[in-house]
Amino acid sequence: MMTLPALRRPTPARGTTIRLLVALVVVLILELGVFNLAHWQSLMGSRSNSPARTTGDAHSPPGRLGPGLSPLPGGGLKITDPAGAWMDVPVADGRASFLQAHLAEDIEGSFLSQIHVRLDLRLAGDKGWTQGTRGLVCPGQARSHYLRIRGKPSGARIQSLRLWIQEPAGSRLELTGMTPAKVVPLDLNLARILMLACLAALILGYLPGSILWRTRLDTGSASQRLVLALILAPLAAWSCWNIQHDLSTFTPMAYHQPHAYVYDFNQYDHVAQALLHGRPWLDLGQAPGLAKAANPYDIATRNALLAQDQQPIYWDYVYRGGHWYSYFGVLPVLLLFLPYRVITGLAHPGGYALPTSSAAALLVAAATIMTTLATIRLLARWFPRVNLAVVGMALITMLGGSGMVYLWCRRNFYTIPFDASLLAVMTGLWLWMGARRVQQQSADAGEHPSHRSTRMWTVEDGDHSWHLSRTRLFWGSLSMAATLGCRPTFLAAGLLALPLFAQEIQAVFSTLFTRGSHPDDLSRWRALSLLICGFLPVLLVAAPLLWYNRWRFGSLLDFGNRYQMTVLDLTNYHPGTQGLLQIFGYYLLQPLTSLPLFPYLQFSPAPMRIWHFTEPGLGGLLVTSPVLLLAMALVALPRVRNYLHRRGWMPALILVLALAVLVMAADSYIGGFSVRYTIDFAWLICLAAVVVMAAASATYEDGRSTVGVAVMSLLTLACLAGLILTFVNAMVLLEHFDSSQAMNVAVWFLGP
Repeated sequence: MMTLPALRRPTPARGTTIRLLVALVVVLILELGVFNLAHWQSLMGSRSNSPARTTGDAHSPPGRLGPGLSPLPGGGLKITDPAGAWMDVPVADGRASFLQAHLAEDIEGSFLSQIHVRLDLRLAGDKGWTQGTRGLVCPGQARSHYLRIRGKPSGARIQSLRLWIQEPAGSRLELTGMTPAKVVPLDLNLARILMLACLAALILGYLPGSILWRTRLDTGSASQRLVLALILAPLAAWSCWNIQHDLSTFTPMAYHQPHAYVYDFNQYDHVAQALLHGRPWLDLGQAPGLAKAANPYDIATRNALLAQDQQPIYWDYVYRGGHWYSYFGVLPVLLLFLPYRVITGLAHPGGYALPTSSAAALLVAAATIMTTLATIRLLARWFPRVNLAVVGMALITMLGGSGMVYLWCRRNFYTIPFDASLLAVMTGLWLWMGARRVQQQSADAGEHPSHRSTRMWTVEDGDHSWHLSRTRLFWGSLSMAATLGCRPTFLAAGLLALPLFAQEIQAVFSTLFTRGSHPDDLSRWRALSLLICGFLPVLLVAAPLLWYNRWRFGSLLDFGNRYQMTVLDLTNYHPGTQGLLQIFGYYLLQPLTSLPLFPYLQFSPAPMRIWHFTEPGLGGLLVTSPVLLLAMALVALPRVRNYLHRRGWMPALILVLALAVLVMAADSYIGGFSVRYTIDFAWLICLAAVVVMAAASATYEDGRSTVGVAVMSLLTLACLAGLILTFVNAMVLLEHFDSSQAMNVAVWFLGP
């Protein structure tokens, strides 16, 4: 009889040892063989050639430069004309297989960190050039200094080599030349070895009979908590490194060119300074003709002012009543940017600006941790017997599918609202899910319930006596309401209180508005206090935020987004509904666009039949996270659907998916298509998928059903495929937003 990977019989110790040895051998083969294949090939080639032919290869003088390259005084090159940006490469005996780049040393100035090159060759007897290798030379990555000569038939002799520099005019290069290389050095990369070891551990963990399938989730286990802390530690360390690096190297990011908008990415700090001076508007100048214009939001009017080089006109700022504002939520300013200004003001008059990237690194790290804890608490409360393999798949789904990777890779003021909102929502859910309490068995019967004598209610407690923690309810509601001051689209998460507290809501309203016996001995005073703890935080957050709107724009409900200086006049823009289905398709099913080189994927275009704002995407949510589509399909299985019905989850799933569709429709209608907008609703779909995955695991946990084997195997493969796509998309994002960090990984695959 077939069984699930979660075999009840433990894997023998001998079998585990064999698996570990095989994994070690595979890691060594990949590191020493696959990633260092060029070393062994060059070593064999150098031995096959006579010493007379190879001795002088590495010392051959650089070839002549094309008319589009000019030497710099201190060393290096400058591109004056890309059409003539080439250099001849010495060919030695014409049988070399690899070239080595030579770089200028100890030179000052700004130089390209990545140099795109193409190597053309002319074989003996040929009259024309043959396009050969396209490559990337990164001065800071020694492995990329070696280039394989491609397009040369076996045994053929090279007559000439020409290296083309494919960079724009004005680029400054540390590259001085290239010469044949006898041997490509062996490169043992510790980071790559650790990455391969983690991948091997992940695969071993999901093999049949592994410890992940055999171990139940136990949130009270010190060893499981330690493992979780070790998994999250690298992310926390990376966040801390980024924070200190950005603090030590920060310069205000503002860009301006003649006859163009001013791009100033310090909106949050500008708001902090404005609040410190007791005013709602930002202390920024404006173009003289802007205040005099009949309609400053009109595109033609703005273009005319820019043509006259009237400055400044700030891109993506709010302009209202002769002042500049920010339409981004003010809560991150109050929690981070304003306190930083005040604290640093003790050492320097006026204080210092908090780098937006540092704030984003802090918020996304906290959001990642709280998403992890909220996911685990969800499983622990409703699926307490779930195994660690399913917990791992749930975390991969939530962290990979919710767009968290995008937030890690792009840390700027556009991502701050998403970082803060995800942190607020996940903290609120974590507190809410822990609010229903039951008495600890070890507690005395007469002891008043407290955080030490109670524990979180789980589904296994059934109808046993429980009570609702007012403290957790209050802080959870406050955290949920905080999304109004970050990104209001996340306010939809507050409706999750309806299924989460369905019994509690019924009990409270029954006590307050009906006569007779009170359910669960709930007094009217306690019912009223629960109602206050649920709704008072909303008022505490909403009242000052709405007053802030009135202070700025004269209306409680005016958040200012209509007055943005952006691609169109939003004060007169009325989006249509004709293109919504196409935008939905991009959000959910946009196909991937492949590349022949690492990272093998790239941004995909999003053309529209009817104009609507769109940006290139990274693939639809259901394409990059295939486990989401599979999980939703599992609801069609009778056993899974019946399990969800018995646990009362079907109404909640319908609500969660309905909220996701509602938010996606609002984003599509108002904002169009953007990768970051996916984060608004992706976490809701991931949350539903996690519940279905856990239900499927609980349904087929006996492991003796052919359907169960297929279901759990497909879920495992889909999660691992999604993890790989998440990693690749992270590399695509880093290439665009933080190329220096991307090259640390890309060079593993860009070697000769």
